[in-house]
Amino acid sequence: MNKIPQFVCADETLTLAYKLAIGTVAENVNLCKAGFLREDRPCLMAGVDYPTPWTRDAAINIHNAAALLAPKVSKNTLLSVLKKQNGKTLIGGEYWDKIIWAIGVKKYLEFKDDAPFLKLAAEALSNTFKELEENEFDSGLNLFRGGAVYGDGISAYPDKYKSPVFSCGIIDFPGEHPKERHPKGVGVPCFSLSTNCVYFKAYEILAEFKKKLGSENKAELLKAKKMKEAVNKHFYNEAKGTYDYLSGECDYQEGMGISFACLFGIADKEKSLSVIKNAVITNAGIPCVYPAFERYTKTGGYARHSGTVWPHIQGFFALAALKAGDADKFEFEFKTLAKHAVRDLQFTEIYHPDSGMPYGGMQEWREFPGEDRIGYWESRRCQTWSATAYLSMVYEGIFGMKLENGVLSVTPYLPQGIDKAGLKNLYIRGKKIDIEITRSGIGKTISVKLDSQSKKIKITF
Repeated sequence: MNKIPQFVCADETLTLAYKLAIGTVAENVNLCKAGFLREDRPCLMAGVDYPTPWTRDAAINIHNAAALLAPKVSKNTLLSVLKKQNGKTLIGGEYWDKIIWAIGVKKYLEFKDDAPFLKLAAEALSNTFKELEENEFDSGLNLFRGGAVYGDGISAYPDKYKSPVFSCGIIDFPGEHPKERHPKGVGVPCFSLSTNCVYFKAYEILAEFKKKLGSENKAELLKAKKMKEAVNKHFYNEAKGTYDYLSGECDYQEGMGISFACLFGIADKEKSLSVIKNAVITNAGIPCVYPAFERYTKTGGYARHSGTVWPHIQGFFALAALKAGDADKFEFEFKTLAKHAVRDLQFTEIYHPDSGMPYGGMQEWREFPGEDRIGYWESRRCQTWSATAYLSMVYEGIFGMKLENGVLSVTPYLPQGIDKAGLKNLYIRGKKIDIEITRSGIGKTISVKLDSQSKKIKITF
């Protein structure tokens, strides 16, 4: 417990929210034997109610904060979602978004030199890409089929996808709609923004890994280039100045998708400015999908996966806004999430867009009463990716921390009303670092090489 970084500033709400976030990560580390783990090892769960890691949640949590806070736990968690199939190492999890594993691996390897794991990761990504390219790739559009990254629930999709027997997941669509299913792969026919942004980023990451291993990576670089072009061609809506959610069938706003487009460099500077400017924000933050689909709003509520506010999406959007130069939108998401966490003394899974209270949203389930079988779902408690979203806004937003090739760069930003902030007891690659930032230093960048001679580094702006 002696290596937990401390965040200090004059705003008590922000510092208490940080402590709650650190506590949430710690309480969700449990022993687990799964995937490539042959014995119980500490792994990071999605929340207190989850018995095993989920690929998507694990990757996001490791990317946002866990790689910095707990590299060993991060590695265990990444290994726990791998599998062997027909002698090949593959990534497990929901088929459409499991390639997001790549962003967790990349962040872990920034904080830890691990050549054997780098080789294993490149193998897993290569094999998984081959499987997905064969089954889910549309060569005409140069896009991958499948649901949104966070959108396993049916309430993330238009009426076309709802279940005739009131199933709650998009994964049931192919079996329940044999005429509408796609003949290849799993069969979900949609093309979603967030998922295709992730495929683009994963190609870039695999190309980077192959380069480090001395392997040829021209194919991956070309695929990434073509995917970037395809996302801009098939999702960007010139008239609205933003990206559509489902290519060719739903022009709603997808919070995670537009955030990834900006953060991953799919959107150029001009598009990023337009996307952030035109984003619809609710009282409680950016909604996962906007607007909510009518079959839910007519009940007087919001859908579990559309209209509601999910904190991990808030975190990505806040960083995308700051990258685009919109500090006000960053501050709003940052301070709003902190306020909610301190009020509830926890980071919950979902918030009501108007009241800001914990709210699980409406979604179908065959056991619910009524003709449409739509009822209220609970918001999960102590959700890890809600906490790591806040931590990412501290580490990558307030302190602007970036680690590449053993060099830590810090480009700070201080919210209005705060003139000084610090990170104390920060350990990176075995080195203890204290960072202090003051209002006079905003806009400056300092880079520090974490070489073997560095025992303690204090950065003062």
